[in-house]
Amino acid sequence: MVTGQKILILGGMGQVGQRVALDLLRFDLGRVTVTGRRDVYEASLWGMNDVSFYRLDLVKQDKLERAIAAHDLVIHCAGPFHRRDGAVLKACIRAQKNYIDVSDHRCLYEKIRHLKPDVEAAGITAICNAGVFPGISNSMVRLGVEQLDKPEKIELYYGVAGSGGAGETVMTTTFLGLTEPFTVWQDGQWVTKQPYSEKKMVQFPEPIGKTNVYWFDVAETFTFAESFPVKTVITKFGSLPDIYNQLTRAMTFLPFGLLKNTRVINGLAKISYGMTQITDRFSGVGVAMQAMVTGKKGGKLTQVTVEMVHEHTAIAAGQGVGMVAELLLGDRISQKGLYPVEQIIPTDLFLEMATKRDIQISVKLMNL
Repeated sequence: MVTGQKILILGGMGQVGQRVALDLLRFDLGRVTVTGRRDVYEASLWGMNDVSFYRLDLVKQDKLERAIAAHDLVIHCAGPFHRRDGAVLKACIRAQKNYIDVSDHRCLYEKIRHLKPDVEAAGITAICNAGVFPGISNSMVRLGVEQLDKPEKIELYYGVAGSGGAGETVMTTTFLGLTEPFTVWQDGQWVTKQPYSEKKMVQFPEPIGKTNVYWFDVAETFTFAESFPVKTVITKFGSLPDIYNQLTRAMTFLPFGLLKNTRVINGLAKISYGMTQITDRFSGVGVAMQAMVTGKKGGKLTQVTVEMVHEHTAIAAGQGVGMVAELLLGDRISQKGLYPVEQIIPTDLFLEMATKRDIQISVKLMNL
């Protein structure tokens, strides 16, 4: 399906950005331009000679505006998103261009929520939190919610092997997520949790298997409470091998001021990434996700379990973004406004796109 539309991937030189570009090219979704801050573009390393390169630093507002104006869809992959302020979406609003981001933390959505009226007035569609988690995970939960008459509780667990095939930016995001407590939706009210606390053992599909998971502030922690009529939302994350969980948890005992130091965070990310380059050979870089939605169905208390496993986390993230981009470019979703993935992607279209990419989603219902 060649749309002839022009797609701009900000941060397209990163590991996730590359996988997004590959998915777009695989399905002939349009002409792709990737951006990066490097002087030399080595597309041949990816087997992506048909992709254009545009050197861009997001702090160069005038250059950013020109790049966005020359394209039809902007995909924002330039993390870590803790350090983004919504400037890209604002530029898309001014240029009236559709927008997707892969922000994996609530911080960016909180900063841009107030732009919803401006997005609608511009007549564009802006979709937040695409990828694998968030992204595919959001649609898995929506699928589970829709099986019930009255959903009451969402539990979402993630297990990732090694680096997940991603780069230092993802490591940076992980450490930034440890810097302060965060609020979660529990029994109909917001309560505070410490990052990487309250360990739970989860049996994921193989090859991830049994993995310890911990409270972690991902985008879904915040948006699910807005999207679904439930009383409780739990989101917990864990790494494989377990030594990475232990090291990450140890970081939470460092002074918060130290973890807020950019040089310290970047140094930790570099060290961690170097370690995973060794252990990835043994652990793999896959991801497994398990969404459990509990509520009433036919008057009975029922739990719906939705699971997904993929051998390469970064590739799955690229596919998750590709699904959303394909639907948007093909005008199969066209609501104007700003939405997290779970609010705009219908379940039937999610399953169609997942099947097209050989992503297997399993669903089980059990009366409690």
